[in-house]
Amino acid sequence: MNGIDISTVDLNLLATLDALLREGSVTGAARRLRIGQPAASHALGRLRELFADPLLVRSGRAMVPTPRAEALREPLARLLAEVERLLREEPGFEPQATSRAFAVVCADVLAPLLPRMTARLHAAAPGARLEVGDRGLDDARSLETGRADLVLAPGPAEGAGLLTRGLGSVHFGVVARRGHPALRSGGKLRARAWIEHPHVQVRTGSRSRSVVAEALQREGLDRRIGLVVPTFLAALVAVAETDLFFAAPRELVQPLLSRLDLVVVAPPIAVPAVPIVALWHERYQADPAHRFFRTLVMEELQSQLRPARRRAG
Repeated sequence: MNGIDISTVDLNLLATLDALLREGSVTGAARRLRIGQPAASHALGRLRELFADPLLVRSGRAMVPTPRAEALREPLARLLAEVERLLREEPGFEPQATSRAFAVVCADVLAPLLPRMTARLHAAAPGARLEVGDRGLDDARSLETGRADLVLAPGPAEGAGLLTRGLGSVHFGVVARRGHPALRSGGKLRARAWIEHPHVQVRTGSRSRSVVAEALQREGLDRRIGLVVPTFLAALVAVAETDLFFAAPRELVQPLLSRLDLVVVAPPIAVPAVPIVALWHERYQADPAHRFFRTLVMEELQSQLRPARRRAG
C-alpha cells in the first residue's frame, strides 16, 4: 500500500475488515453488517487485493487472521471509533468560557434594541464581545465569509445560501418634543398640522422610497423636509430641541422617549407595518457558537418587537 491514493480506496472496506476480524467468519461479518454473504465474500477479496495479504485463512471450520490482519485489528478499531465520534459529536462550545466576538449588521434605527441584547449576551457569555456594523452593499457576502454572524433588516429578504427568520414588525408613529404646539389638543395629530411643520429625514443611502413617503403619496400629501441627518439617533436629538417631526418605529423609539422628553403619537394617515428579519448563511447553520448567538438575538428581538400599543408615549 505504499504511495496509495486514498481517494481511490472504498473506505467501507475498512468497516468490513473490522467485522471480519470481530466475527472470524464471512457469514458472521455479513450478519453484523446487514449485507448478503456474497457481498461480504466479494469485499474480502477486495481487501486481500488491497493489502496484498490473505488476511483471513481457513483453519478447519473457522477462519483465523494472518499476522498482518492481527496487526491491523487494534489500529483499525481505533480509527473506526474516531470516525464514529467525528460523525456523532458536535464541536464543543461553552458560552461561559468563550471570548469570541459576535458580529451583527443592522441599520442605525435598531440601535435602541442593542442594550438589552448586549446585557443578555453578557449574562450568558461574560467574556463575549458584541460588534455592531452598519449595513453595506453586500450583506450576503459578509455572512458567507463570516465577517458578520447576523444581518437584521426589513423583510422580506433573500439571497443565495441565506436563511431567514421573521422577528416581528415595527409600526410607525410620529415623534415630537413634549409640548409640541401641534399636539396641544389631546395629543392627537391632524394631517394638516403634520405636513405644515418641517420633518427630519434620515438619509440611509437606499434608493427606495420609505414606507412613510409612499403612504403620504397615496394620500396626495407632501411633507416638508427641514433637516436631513445621517443617523436615527441624530434625528431624535434634533426633534427633542425643535418643533420638527420625525416618523419612526414606535417599538424602537420607546426606550428613548423619557430620556429625551419626547412623545410618540399615531400618524394621521395609515402607514403599513414593516417586518424585521434575521439573516444568516447556511454555512453556519449547524455551528454551536453561531446557533447559541442567533437564538439569543432572535429570542430577544422577538420579545421587543411585539405589536405596538396604540397609545401616546
